[in-house]
Amino acid sequence: MGFFIGTILTLFVLLSLFLILLVMIQTGKGGSAGMLGGSTASQSVFGASTADVMTKTTRVAAVLFILLSLTLSFLFAKKDDVLLPEPEAESSLEAPQTPAGANETPTTAPTTPQ
Repeated sequence: MGFFIGTILTLFVLLSLFLILLVMIQTGKGGSAGMLGGSTASQSVFGASTADVMTKTTRVAAVLFILLSLTLSFLFAKKDDVLLPEPEAESSLEAPQTPAGANETPTTAPTTPQ
């Protein structure tokens, strides 16, 4: 199970970085340059239909990101591991025990010498 969780977690981190890169490369709706390289550099590298391809790729990456997030949350929620175990009560902290007859109350009134 540890290998499976490690693999999913690695894919999640790589997909997160890829999604950040995709969002930074894309141009804004106003046609302004993207954060990395500007709009002319990305269009010359990827072709004229770059916006459609990048938009679809971003959608797929976002859906995968959400699915991997849910998968990781379910996998980590089912673990029984406790980060900080509760301390066990020690016998020295408990009240000392008294002999069996010491706590009994007398049923008759004590007599006093006259």
